Formats: sequence, C-alpha cells, structure tokens
Amino acid sequence: DGNDEQRRQLVADIVSSPVRVLAATDCLSEGINLQEHFDAVIHYDLPWNPNRLEQREGRVDRYGQKSPTVKNILLWGEDNPIDRAVLRVLIKKARDIRQRLGISVSASVESDAVIQAVVEDIFLQRGGYQLALDVPTADTGIGEYHQAVEDAAERESRNRAYFAQHSIQPGEIERELQEMEPALGNAADIQAFVHNALQRFNGELRPVGSDGVFDLYPGELDRTLKQRDARLTFPLRASFNGNPLAKAAHIGRNHPAVATLSDMVIDKALNGDDPLFARCGAIVTDAIARRTFILLLRIRYLIEEGGAEQFAEEVVTVAFQRVSGRIEWLQPYQDEAMELLSSNIHRDGMAKGEAREHVAAALQMLDDQGDEWAADIIAEREAALEASHERLRGMIKGARINIRPHPKPDILGCYALIPQGVR
Repeated sequence: DGNDEQRRQLVADIVSSPVRVLAATDCLSEGINLQEHFDAVIHYDLPWNPNRLEQREGRVDRYGQKSPTVKNILLWGEDNPIDRAVLRVLIKKARDIRQRLGISVSASVESDAVIQAVVEDIFLQRGGYQLALDVPTADTGIGEYHQAVEDAAERESRNRAYFAQHSIQPGEIERELQEMEPALGNAADIQAFVHNALQRFNGELRPVGSDGVFDLYPGELDRTLKQRDARLTFPLRASFNGNPLAKAAHIGRNHPAVATLSDMVIDKALNGDDPLFARCGAIVTDAIARRTFILLLRIRYLIEEGGAEQFAEEVVTVAFQRVSGRIEWLQPYQDEAMELLSSNIHRDGMAKGEAREHVAAALQMLDDQGDEWAADIIAEREAALEASHERLRGMIKGARINIRPHPKPDILGCYALIPQGVR
C-alpha cells in the first residue's frame, strides 16, 4: 500500500542487491516502472480481469528493458477448480483475442456474465466436462460470455480501424519528420550538444569500450541533475542510438540530462555575463573568402483556425554576406547557416573589442535595410508552414488555417566569420 513515492523508495532499497525478488500485490501493476532492474514476472494468482496480467507484465516488459528476454510465468493449481475455470474461461479467451486481433478487451470483475461463466465451468468440470482449454461450443453461459467478449473485441477493432487514418501514407509522414529534424535535432545532434555543453560546465562525455556508449560526467551540474531526477547516478552510462542491449540509458531530447543542460545553457546565454555562453561573437577562419554573419532568429506567428487564435514561434538560423553594399542571404537559408556552424573548420580567436566591432557592423547592415530586412526569410518560412499544413490537412481532412507572421523577428544571436587576412 502507500503512495507511489513510498513504493518507489521500497523498490529503490532492493535494486542494489545482485539477486532481486520483489513480491507485490496489484499496487505495482500501474505507475511504477521496473524495467531497469527486473526482467521476469511471475503471476502467483489468477485475476478475474485478464487485463491485470498485461498491466503487471507492462511494468517490466517495456521500452528501456535491457534484457533481450523477458519471462512471464503464470502459476495455477491443477487441483484448484477456480484456477482452471479462470484460466480457461477468462484468460485464454483474452489472450486468443490479443493474439488474433492485437487488442485487449476489458472484462469487468463485477459482471454477472463473468461470474456465471466461471461458476458454470466449475460445475461442468465436476460433471465430467473435458478439461481441454478450447472454447466451449455448447449453448451455455460460458458460450454467451465468450460471445459477448467477441462482440466487444469486434467493436474495438472497428473503432481502431476508424481512427487508423489509412489515408495517411508513411512516406508523407516521413517527409514531415524530415522537415522537423533541423528544429528538433537527431541523435547525432543531441550527442554533439551534450558533448559540447558538458565541457562548458567542466563535465565530460567519455567514450567507453562499446561503440556509441559513453560515461557522462556532469561536472558542476551534478547537484542540479540529481535535483531534477533523484534516480540519476554518475558517471551515467549513456547511449544516444537507442540500443537497449548496450545496457546504457538512452539519451534523447526529453531525457533529464538533456533538458537540464538545455535549461542551463539558455539561462547562461540570456544572462549575458559568461563568455562561454555568448550570444554574439566573432572568429577568424580560413573556410570562407568573404565576411559572413550568422543570425539566430525567433520568428513569431499568429495562427487562426476556425475563429480561434493561438500564438506560435520558431527559431531559425540564417547567414548573410554583404555584396555590393547590400545584404545577400546564403540559401537554402537554414542549410547553409547550419553547415557553417557544424563544419569542423580551423578558427582563431579575436580580441574582444574587435569582435564587438564586427558584430556591431553586422547589426548596422540590418538596420540600413530598414524593417523589411527579413521579409524574404519570413515569406519562405510562412510558405513552408502553410505547405506543411496543407499536406496534413489533406491527410486528415482538417480545417484551413491562416498564418500571420510578425513582420520583424527577434535576433537571439549574431556571430561573425572573418576570413584570414581581412580584419
């Protein structure tokens, strides 16, 4: 009994043991995840609601389980007529439907039909009824119960087919995901961010023997990370490729370590007093032949749909050069800017005063173009968003939307790349 926090603590008290056996009632069938420390479930009773079995197994057999095999063992008494009836009338029927249709059908333990079917099965067994675990064909209470379960399964199957959205093609969804990737980041982007950010907090992402597996040392963020999630221990064995066999924590965008690093980097950058998290800067590089400036922009939108309004925003990275006294944007906008940021180019530092002058010159160029300096970028993003929504609307038959962008984006960062010999 007790609340979830008490149960989690009781589980945590035994996970350090090399051999672990956890005995529990159905208080652990929901809410507490056990996949990190257990790889087998033994049912020592047969619940009258078959879904209880799946709920218990789901605590262990779930995403994040590192063992390649999860054992589910069902104990029942051969000389116990109730066990035999529950197994035959309820559990086998539920698992047959699960195997055949891939869905679970809830059976209420208060149902008169359930009770009647189980009791009837017990009497039929005593009367010499064959104990093979097949579905009875006689017109009995058992048959009526099984028919009711079949009808419920058929209704659930039709409901799922209705919401399955067969008109949505995997290729179309893949295209939308690919367009979102620059904003969300893939596994390689997350790994690069964690590696870079940890160094700025005197931490480290240290490779270990297995390919793609690291030990994460949090440095100055040890306490902050543990406050975010008390279950974290360091060094944290980590993997970014989502391979559960690596016996390492999968580090994705929503992992507490990534979320904490993101929050701390943003906080430091907006504070503006730490050179390791500068929102403006300049370097000398031999990778370009002309002064190039990279901007981090926040574009805001008002989206109208069916009379309702909501606000949205996105961050885009763009780059420009000055050609014949005018700004020339590198295109495709985000691709070129991200390539410059992510490429492994030789770079040299620059005196703080000189770097400030280059950044000031870039911002002055934008001012010289008037309030419409970002008009082409905004128009391109607006068209891309509308096209994406039109594709989605066509797939799900949704309503049209009207996108109204704010005419002037916010400049969140400005970085100058200066060619060698041009100062």
